[in-house]
Amino acid sequence: MSQSPSRVKNFLRFGSLCLALGSASPLLTACGDSEPQSFAPLDYNYLSKMHLNVAHIEIVDTAPPGSAPGDISGKAPTTPQQALEQMARDRLIASGTEGGGTFTITKASILHAPGGTLLGELEAHIDLSAPSGGRAGYALAHITRSLNPGDKDPESRAVLYDLTSQMMQDMNVELEFQIKKSLHDWLVDASGAPLQGAIQQQDIGPNAALSAPSVSSANAPKATVQPVSAPAATGNAALSAAPVAPVAKPQGPDAIFPLGDDDTPAAPAVKSPQPGVLSLPTGHS
Repeated sequence: MSQSPSRVKNFLRFGSLCLALGSASPLLTACGDSEPQSFAPLDYNYLSKMHLNVAHIEIVDTAPPGSAPGDISGKAPTTPQQALEQMARDRLIASGTEGGGTFTITKASILHAPGGTLLGELEAHIDLSAPSGGRAGYALAHITRSLNPGDKDPESRAVLYDLTSQMMQDMNVELEFQIKKSLHDWLVDASGAPLQGAIQQQDIGPNAALSAPSVSSANAPKATVQPVSAPAATGNAALSAAPVAPVAKPQGPDAIFPLGDDDTPAAPAVKSPQPGVLSLPTGHS
């Protein structure tokens, strides 16, 4: 009987330990399978701005989450569609006084492919219009990216956030490249002054008249003159070439130039001696 109180104490201690471990097990499980519960908003103010020579820029979304079959982008903390809108607000700046621009989102989806791979796709285009309403410029940016999360849940918020961030990195690079390639003439500085070689505005609508390109003399191709050979004579018209005989000089004095040409020295004139100059030889009478 003396040992029963100690056994009771040991049992109570063991029970308290089990209760403590049982209450702590959810915390340990949560630590092992934890994922971020909050995610930093995606913004692109740290990237360079692209100032366009238009008075305003409108954002149009034609691809909300779920618009594509099997799209799960709506489960992401920041959907690709929201990230594209933020990119346009942060980087596309209207710095002109006339005309307008439209940034249109046409694709923004994430699909869960067989095997756990995620397939992301983004597409958007920019249309610039002149004050008259005709299209003045166009640029299209399109990217795709895939992600295999391994042993993680492909549709978890953390995995979808990572994929959206990677897709937007690709899209920022592609959009800037396409704008500089297709809309270079519409880029201005922060004050709205056109960059070197940029045009002010030009309507390229279907009925707009296009000015002829100017060619500088430095870059103009040099004209090459091809020698033209005379057509060969045929039939009786063909004459054989004969050597030209030299013109014989007249033996007598020329009636016009009796003293010869100017270049030919004149022969000395022979005159009779004056009277009284001739004398007979000595010894003759």
